[in-house]
Amino acid sequence: MSDLVFIVPALGIPALVSALEWTLLNDIVERHHSHHDTYRVSNTLTHTLVMVMVFMGFLGVVLGWLCNVGVFRANSHVLLAFFLSFLGVSLLIWTWLHRYKVVTYDDCMHITPPIGTRRTIRYDEIESMEWHRSKSLLGYENLRVRVKGSYWCVTLWGMLDLEQILMRINRYDAIDSEGVY
Repeated sequence: MSDLVFIVPALGIPALVSALEWTLLNDIVERHHSHHDTYRVSNTLTHTLVMVMVFMGFLGVVLGWLCNVGVFRANSHVLLAFFLSFLGVSLLIWTWLHRYKVVTYDDCMHITPPIGTRRTIRYDEIESMEWHRSKSLLGYENLRVRVKGSYWCVTLWGMLDLEQILMRINRYDAIDSEGVY
């Protein structure tokens, strides 16, 4: 009975995320409209994360069952807690990836970061844009955008089509010429 507390979320979280991924499915990562363009993270990345969650949820339940029947000498609660923590972190990353979005207009852009509120940046208020290598193994260069009179900067992820975004911003005078990109 106490394993049921772990098994239900281990199977329920991947099922919920799979259903959400299917309903939120957008085949086009970039949407170009007459007055704005929208850029978001690739579907392949979010689909892969969902498949990993389904696999890990199922694997956790099977390994927990094998511990309960005596095949392995591990505590099934500890094992299932590990898999649930993995699923929780994966759910958080999946939510962040679906939330991140950049919308460019003729005179400004709206950036919805993974955490926080949406920010609007007017192109004429951009002080500088700097290339910044991400710490991930993906090899993408991110672009940091600083606005005049603001301490904060906004990061445009390199996994988006930064060339298209830069063409829309059209502020090549503000970009760092020392970048590797």
